[in-house]
Amino acid sequence: MGYRFGLLAIAALIAAGCGRQPGEEETRRETLPEPEHVASENAETLIPREVLFGNPERILPHLSPDGERIAYIAPADEILNIWVMDSDGGNVRQLTHDESRGIINFDWAKNGRQILYTRDESGEENTHVYLLDVESGDAVDLTPYEEVKAYVSAMDKDQPDRVLIEMNRNNPMFFDVYSCDLTTGELALLQENPGYDENGNIILGYQTDRDMNIRMYVGIDPETGEWSYWIRDDDQDEWSLLMTASPLDEVLPRKFTEDGNGLYLTSNRETNTTQLYLMDLATGEKTHIAGDNLADIGGVYWDPFTGRPRACSFHYLRRRVEVLDESLQDEFELLRNFHQGDFAPTGHDRADSTWIVVYFTIDNPAEYFVYDRRTGNIDPLFTAIPELENYEMAEMEPLIIESRDGLRLPSYLTLPKRGDRPYPLMLFVHGGPWARDYYGYRPFTQLFADRGMAVLNVNFRGSHGFGKEFLNASNKEWGAAMQDDLTDAVHWAIEEGIADPDRIVVGGGSYGGYAVLAGLAFTPDLYCCGVDFFGPSNLVTFRETVPPYWKPLDVMMDIRIGNLEEDLEMLQDRSPLSHVDSIRVPLFVAQGANDPRVVKAESDQMVDALRERGREVTYAVYENEGHGFLVEANRLDFAGRVEEFLYMHVPGLECELFESPENAQVHLE
Repeated sequence: MGYRFGLLAIAALIAAGCGRQPGEEETRRETLPEPEHVASENAETLIPREVLFGNPERILPHLSPDGERIAYIAPADEILNIWVMDSDGGNVRQLTHDESRGIINFDWAKNGRQILYTRDESGEENTHVYLLDVESGDAVDLTPYEEVKAYVSAMDKDQPDRVLIEMNRNNPMFFDVYSCDLTTGELALLQENPGYDENGNIILGYQTDRDMNIRMYVGIDPETGEWSYWIRDDDQDEWSLLMTASPLDEVLPRKFTEDGNGLYLTSNRETNTTQLYLMDLATGEKTHIAGDNLADIGGVYWDPFTGRPRACSFHYLRRRVEVLDESLQDEFELLRNFHQGDFAPTGHDRADSTWIVVYFTIDNPAEYFVYDRRTGNIDPLFTAIPELENYEMAEMEPLIIESRDGLRLPSYLTLPKRGDRPYPLMLFVHGGPWARDYYGYRPFTQLFADRGMAVLNVNFRGSHGFGKEFLNASNKEWGAAMQDDLTDAVHWAIEEGIADPDRIVVGGGSYGGYAVLAGLAFTPDLYCCGVDFFGPSNLVTFRETVPPYWKPLDVMMDIRIGNLEEDLEMLQDRSPLSHVDSIRVPLFVAQGANDPRVVKAESDQMVDALRERGREVTYAVYENEGHGFLVEANRLDFAGRVEEFLYMHVPGLECELFESPENAQVHLE
């Protein structure tokens, strides 16, 4: 179907689209019609998009408490559902039969008879909690309320038929805590969140001890952003202040000790990176347990019997696991050396005799193994996408890039397996922005590299996990120093001879989508085109339309992004929509129709403004998605449209033929 062009015709077409002068896009459309579908001459040698972006074969294995069964996620008729099998791989059964968006979040109840999972209807993030009987396959919605977000917040192995569920049924801004009887499905209000405490602090949430008693709440001063941590011995006691923290610090309670007299927490009040501590609740004295000078504490692995931390992880350029329990040193060394990639224990049975261990590599999103601690055997369980083994993935190189003001930016460079330097470059920007890029398999990174592009992932200032100085350097720097970091990384790649300055693309989602629009608006001569998905275009309207349950953190958004009153002029100036006249190159925009975080109007207003000025913009709206892609057909459609868009606008790339899946719920606006 559609047109097929020879390489010379395609090169001429793309060269016109990469021009930097206003008006050239309109000329290109008038003289060279766009084909409906395209493919390069070497399309048959490329890694198929269906392999990179299709549903995984099996992911997220969870051991039952008795260790006899393993539940996991796998597709059924292209929809991700929960399956179960015996621990030896036999007796495979499909447990859920979702026919809509699928299920990716679940866990065993401590009784071993039931599974709890969450799902929303169409990406709006109003997740309901469902209770699934493993033997019968019957499922019941425990939170059947309209426009309510709910999730499981606590379980206890000594109370296997009870869990705690939090939901914002009474006030969309605040989550109350309910006790749920799993034998009857009945909910009982355990702790109502009044919104504010007696001191005027907003109550952000509650924390329980090992017996699921509510022992702590975290508050925030709505004027200053100061954090406060309040504690009590039981529900008959008055709340008392345990500690406070600056809004520029990070203090995260992790877990009460088994006797309830201590609290494990991560904090950077006295340091740059977060450290792991044990606090005596009677005296407030803290004992240091672990920390790293370069990276914050990541995961903490707890002993299921003593409740003590037995290992923790740090991730600067690569993941590092530090063993805290010396008796486990040999076992973690065995796991570390068993397989390539970065590893993590992800679950265990009630006896702690069997672990599931995952390895993250550039070759596959996840490879799972079962470790029998009694015998020392490590047996393969399954691989997320086995078909990837038939293809060679591009190597990812961790490196440091220095910003113009001397910040060290942890980054990752992936080079294509074909072509010569300088390569076309994709600067692919992560979302958040208080998240980060990691070493490992990334489907878009591998897609771009396979088609002939170098890919650069940069942890710009504000990326999380590198200490508070790095994080706080981003305060009120959206579109300014944060964007400068990305610009500096591109110039580094050009100066190193890696990137062709005439073939630089910027792409990304969420905050990464904002960075795409900001890059095209604020550095219009740097990029030849851009790919924005779910990106805010106006910082004022973005802040005004966030979900209600984000509102309690408004003061932190004021600190991190800018105040809607005091910083209004700055926010308007940092909004790409205010500089739409500067955007001159082709842009692809994708949006979930039900996105509650970056609402559809953010993309609508940018697309409308560009089209009013005669700019070239392609706009794809996915009707049954929110802030991301869960439906396989939509992922495949989006990846195909991105690949075709780049092929049309970046000379020298390879391209697989694109035809939209019939069941993709997308329309071009």
